[in-house]
Amino acid sequence: MPADWYRPVDVERLADVGESREFDLPLAEMPRLSPALASTDGHAQCRVSFAREQGQPVAEVAVEARLGLRCQRCLKPVWTEVDGRSQVRFVTDPARVDENDLGIEPTLAPEGKIALRDLVEEELLLSVPLVPRHDDPRECGVTEDEPTEDDGMQKPFAGLGELLKRKT
Repeated sequence: MPADWYRPVDVERLADVGESREFDLPLAEMPRLSPALASTDGHAQCRVSFAREQGQPVAEVAVEARLGLRCQRCLKPVWTEVDGRSQVRFVTDPARVDENDLGIEPTLAPEGKIALRDLVEEELLLSVPLVPRHDDPRECGVTEDEPTEDDGMQKPFAGLGELLKRKT
């Protein structure tokens, strides 16, 4: 498929014909995800399959990618394999989101159109960990030992307990 994943597609038409699209999407082309990445090198392998359920247009979104996120302990890259899959139903009017709830996550498609990139990016954002970090703290330079008073670590709330005892 040519690189038209950023152009809005007609979800009604694609659902009517049951079209399925497979494509590679560069990570650097995802404006909401890329700021959270330590590296935008690489791509996501994507498949979006359109269909109808009870007359409504729906899509199954499948995404596989290897993302370089920032470890929240050391801020170095931590590589995370993502294999996300979900099903969404398309809604054109935000006021009608709760109508015809099929147990499928609603997605707003203004004027019946949506960019495939937006579907993929949403799936990736939902699949990444909230607080990415290395599984082994030693990869961050953290040892198993408890910090000591001599290590120079600042403890801004160290005296708070004493202050609270004095107030009572």
